[in-house]
Amino acid sequence: MAILTTGETLDEDGNPIPGTGFQYESDGYVAELLAQRVGPIITQPELGEFVIPLAYGKENNGKLERMLVVFSPKNKGPPEHFHPNYDELFEVISGDYVFSVNRKDINAGPGDKLTVEKGVRHCWRNVGEDYGFVIAESRPAARMLEVLFTLFGMAHEGKLSKKGQPKFLHAILIGREYFDDTVQTFPPPSITSVLCMLLAPFARMLGYKSTEPRYLEDSFWEKRVNQPQK
Repeated sequence: MAILTTGETLDEDGNPIPGTGFQYESDGYVAELLAQRVGPIITQPELGEFVIPLAYGKENNGKLERMLVVFSPKNKGPPEHFHPNYDELFEVISGDYVFSVNRKDINAGPGDKLTVEKGVRHCWRNVGEDYGFVIAESRPAARMLEVLFTLFGMAHEGKLSKKGQPKFLHAILIGREYFDDTVQTFPPPSITSVLCMLLAPFARMLGYKSTEPRYLEDSFWEKRVNQPQK
């Protein structure tokens, strides 16, 4: 058995930057999952988050999307949110997590599974001292991976704050684009929906875009993130 490293941010010469990736055992379950990936490792370098697509909805008639999510130690995870049109399923592979579901904390460790039904507010974070690995699914498939590709791509281009948030008007436009997929609970959706409707046209006039096609291309990530050998 060997300990391998992948997911590092690449410098301008294409060399992995030490300390920016995650480690895994060459003959372990994570290695098996990486071998099953259907897309590139994408990363949020400021927050120490990694996402590996395992199934796209377009490949299974929209039944589901599946991904491996890796959080660095003490990673705070996403802000509280809900998904209007799909359930989200989680399976903890390793690490110590806290899932907050309807503001009730649930501790979860290796082998634990959790389903969050559509419309239910939730967030989750890694509270352990090690990297944590979780399989996440959306059923039916939606646009969750597209949302992550967009936000993580913006992070690599320096378009997000240190907390991983877009500028206000850019956030308004992204929120309007993906309101059918992911809705943050703060500010309240009743307020953000009105702001999105009123301000999204102004944001477009200023040149903001809800996403960039290049973020969805494998080549964008292969130039920026070290990918495991297949």
